[in-house]
Amino acid sequence: MVVAQFHKALSEHTRLRIMALILEHNEVCVCDLVAVLEMPQGSVSRHLSYLKKSGLVESVTRGTWRYYQLNKAMDESFMAILNLTFDSLKRDCQVQRDLTSFKPSNC
Repeated sequence: MVVAQFHKALSEHTRLRIMALILEHNEVCVCDLVAVLEMPQGSVSRHLSYLKKSGLVESVTRGTWRYYQLNKAMDESFMAILNLTFDSLKRDCQVQRDLTSFKPSNC
């Protein structure tokens, strides 16, 4: 993973919101992200694709749904940065609402 790509991927607020949800719940379905972010599926998928290309997340398909989780091969230093970022994101009002309202639907 390239350092610049890592930071660029986290430079957009929606992607930070998505990462906060993944860090909190370990794995999230696109359908659940659409509901909590109140965004069109295409927009959410575009952000997830960017995070995946940047090496932050990986996905698995179950049936017709795609689930995202942290990239298991991520370097420890990047993981440490993510954890510090997540700690400060918990103070963001929008992220707090996302974390509170997130209810996995088991698509």
